[in-house]
Amino acid sequence: MKTRIVAAALMLSVGAIALTGCVNPVEQLINNTVEDAIEGATGVDVDAGNGASVPEGFPSDIPLPSGSPLVALAVDGGYTVTYTLPSVADGEGIIEQLKSQYTTDSESDFGGMKIWSFTGSDYTVGVTLLEQEDGTAQLLYVVAPITQ
Repeated sequence: MKTRIVAAALMLSVGAIALTGCVNPVEQLINNTVEDAIEGATGVDVDAGNGASVPEGFPSDIPLPSGSPLVALAVDGGYTVTYTLPSVADGEGIIEQLKSQYTTDSESDFGGMKIWSFTGSDYTVGVTLLEQEDGTAQLLYVVAPITQ
């Protein structure tokens, strides 16, 4: 189960970055290719590109940016959702909300990439904020249920 979630999350990260800045016909082709590759490798249903939506059952107490996600999936009670944001500051606002609601387990800063790990009563939440060269940012959530 965890291997499938990790594999899907890694593939989504690469796919989401590849999707950034594509024009519509090319974007649709890439969306389909990325979705097919992830579904083939993991057996997980993936929603990517324009019109993607947060998976049904995603915890309502986890703050999300406005707009639609770039890529989203749900598997074995866990979720991975990626957004493109106008700026890193927009992502940092989401992080501050998470810090007020969840316990911060770790925080790492690699320059253009920051990673946080949070724990709540029912879920662990991993968040990666990746600054893009054009000033936009990618915000990737990996949410896993806490098993008792």
